[in-house]
Amino acid sequence: MPIVALTHSYVAGLQAKPPEARTEVWDERTPGLCLRIGPTANGTWSFRYRPKAGQGYQRITLGRLADLTLAEARERAARHRVAVADGGDPQREMKARKSAAATILTFDELAQRYLDEYAKPRKVSWKNDEGYLKRPRAAWGKRAASSITRRDAINLLDGIKKTAPSSANRTQTVLVTLFNFGVEDQHLEVNPIAGLKKRARETAKDRVLTDAEVRVLWRALQAEKVTQDVGDALRFLLLVGQRPGEVAGLVRAELHDLDKPEEARWEIPAARMKARRPQIVPLAPAAVEILRTAIVRREADGDGQRVFASRFVARDTLARHSLSQAVRRVIAALEVGGPDQEAAASLQDQPPTPHDFRRTVATGLARLGIPREDRKAVLAHVEDDVHARHYDKYERLQEKRAALELWANHISSIIKVNFK
Repeated sequence: MPIVALTHSYVAGLQAKPPEARTEVWDERTPGLCLRIGPTANGTWSFRYRPKAGQGYQRITLGRLADLTLAEARERAARHRVAVADGGDPQREMKARKSAAATILTFDELAQRYLDEYAKPRKVSWKNDEGYLKRPRAAWGKRAASSITRRDAINLLDGIKKTAPSSANRTQTVLVTLFNFGVEDQHLEVNPIAGLKKRARETAKDRVLTDAEVRVLWRALQAEKVTQDVGDALRFLLLVGQRPGEVAGLVRAELHDLDKPEEARWEIPAARMKARRPQIVPLAPAAVEILRTAIVRREADGDGQRVFASRFVARDTLARHSLSQAVRRVIAALEVGGPDQEAAASLQDQPPTPHDFRRTVATGLARLGIPREDRKAVLAHVEDDVHARHYDKYERLQEKRAALELWANHISSIIKVNFK
């Protein structure tokens, strides 16, 4: 273990003619500084010291000979010597930092845990959360989740707000829930955006289709601008008033007694409902007719499960966003002219969404004199009080059937088609 007054030329000589076996050369000028070098000339600088805590000698690597000059190695060793004199232990502290780094939860990891452990088990619309988290994950993914600040969130949300105010608010809502999940599971100490006001102003959505707009859209959805399955799914949605995602995910096992007009119904399981409560939707003849047509197509495909099929083979059922895209595409292709030109123009001026179809059904039922309780039952809007939760279990099946048949007759009169 030679102790040498190391110089730049001495070190260069070792590199040019390395020893036959691994050798440690200690620096006379800087106590504790060691150069380990072997036959391959790949050397490593290290610093040996004895902590004040009383344990034996410790050694910490400073860096490779190829990366550090003698002067730089001496400088690093000097910094460690000062730290040891002040009671520090560089090797133990480095191990602690590495251990902490290995257990740090990144924002990307927290986001995935939130989706897997919270959103998927509780939310039918968890894919929406996944979508709204794309921008935060892109911006903060590799950062420690605990390092995200209120200012970080404000900057991100304000950037989204410039082009998509509603999306900024939805993203904020998901982030609040995600950070609360992190706090609850003790991944975080605090929610950095707790109490933050919504970054964008939104106007309440109140788009309702007029009868003329319903007629224009109904006919357009039967044209070749969209697939038959998408067109049928949207017309079915306009008849039953359920949520677009529930219609898109419809499967054969949920349909019952289609051959019995007085009993035909769609039973949506709790797992597919927003409120996690099952919903029974009585089916008017018009809705059954659409379903039968779609089922015939599935039988031709050899598919005994789906009702409205996606054109993408990898999917079992339609995607919720396929309905939104189809509505935009159909409206953009409308020809403004003829007796319904004003309706076509208004559709293009204020394009509705599939959810506006649901609002149209609700408003139409009110206009036809259907009582509020029956309308809420059709829409699966749950009364959130003790009586409703624990005592009133009446399904209002007869009332819902009467309401939806009345609405289907109204649609028939609008589009001037008699359903079977």
